[in-house]
Amino acid sequence: MQRYSDRENTSTNRARRHHPLSPPLGLRALAGAGALALLMAACGGDDAGTSEDGTVTLTFANWADTEDATRPGLQETLEQFEEEHPDIKIESEGIGFSDIGQQMVQRVQAGNPPDVAQLAGNDTFAVASTEALAPLGEHLDEETISAVNPADVEGGTYEGELVAFPWIDSPQGFWYNKGLMADAGLDPEQPPETIDELMDALAAIKEEFPGITPLGLDVTNRPFGLGANWAWMKTFGAEPFGESGANANSPEMVEYLSWMSELASNDYIEPGRKIGEFRPQAAQDEVAFIWDQDVFQGVVQDTNGMSDEEFFEAWGVTTLPTGPSGEPYSVNQGHQLVIFNNSENKEAAAELIEYLSTSEDAIVDYTMDTALALPPVTEPEGEVAELMDTPVRQSFIEDINPTFTVPPYGQTFSAGYGPVMAGLQQIVTSGADPADVAEDIQSKLESALD
Repeated sequence: MQRYSDRENTSTNRARRHHPLSPPLGLRALAGAGALALLMAACGGDDAGTSEDGTVTLTFANWADTEDATRPGLQETLEQFEEEHPDIKIESEGIGFSDIGQQMVQRVQAGNPPDVAQLAGNDTFAVASTEALAPLGEHLDEETISAVNPADVEGGTYEGELVAFPWIDSPQGFWYNKGLMADAGLDPEQPPETIDELMDALAAIKEEFPGITPLGLDVTNRPFGLGANWAWMKTFGAEPFGESGANANSPEMVEYLSWMSELASNDYIEPGRKIGEFRPQAAQDEVAFIWDQDVFQGVVQDTNGMSDEEFFEAWGVTTLPTGPSGEPYSVNQGHQLVIFNNSENKEAAAELIEYLSTSEDAIVDYTMDTALALPPVTEPEGEVAELMDTPVRQSFIEDINPTFTVPPYGQTFSAGYGPVMAGLQQIVTSGADPADVAEDIQSKLESALD
């Protein structure tokens, strides 16, 4: 990944661009970020209007403005937007990632949502279920919508309406440490393609390097944990719940749980650790394989100072090793932008969505440099196309992105992740019988989903 500081033409010395990435991408947009200490004191869409001089003020709730790694880049990008759109001002409301979904639901109920918000994963559908999100098809033209990954459009569709537009893509990939593989007698250019091959590789790694983590996999009891494991469940043919209700007491789920039990009993995984805790460890060559998003590269390089060339020599990324289903899967845990029905400035909000999601400046300086993620556009041009031309990003685009699958987000997911992940934690920490755990998950899911 080409870091911001390494680029010859930064946003401070490069002429401002006044065109979207694939003109005319026509995506109007949403923007901003800022946190409210009190929900009722928040600046809602009803309060955001047009001043006497015709300037529109948009409120933008997001978590990017609360995090040290993304705040400066976001603020600069919003300033760029305001420079190019002098009739639109952005009030950024920073709200933590763990809180923003619940706060948006509460603000909808209180009648004071922002104009736009940054959401992700199940939060998007939890907010959509309040029927408070504006149908974006009424504000974005077909050319704009067709310019982004069709899987992202599907992922932002709720009850037949596009209500969330992709800001960044952040799919999960199977990363492998080439040096550790070679030292363990494995072919560093042939990562495991199946679960059986993976188990052989993990055994070789464990034997050669008993002190390192063979597989970095987040199995913590939280929505992210289920999102991280959904692809693994799917490749075993298991879907513990969905539109038809609970389906955890199945042979496929038992087989998946049995495999997870084997991983834990052989010390191939560390059950109590979140994915962010594995990344610095991986930067020190203490993780052989890791199931992680594209942000992994940036974190490793920031930790150990690797150049792009050194990283590509040390690490590769590919699709999930396949299980009984024979198909690899990946869950895109990217970020989306939404407009609320209460907004009095939906067209201005749409202008901001277009800018954040598709303009070359925003993609180069925020999406790829600050967020360390992939843009949702299908035909990148100019500097974006140049930055996308790396082994890692091409692997995501050509191999991993086509394997996207969407978990059953919404109220079902909110109710179901707890029983599933509690059962998985029982498997990986106590050595419980997989068949008994699957039956227990099924019972708890039936109660939770009733």
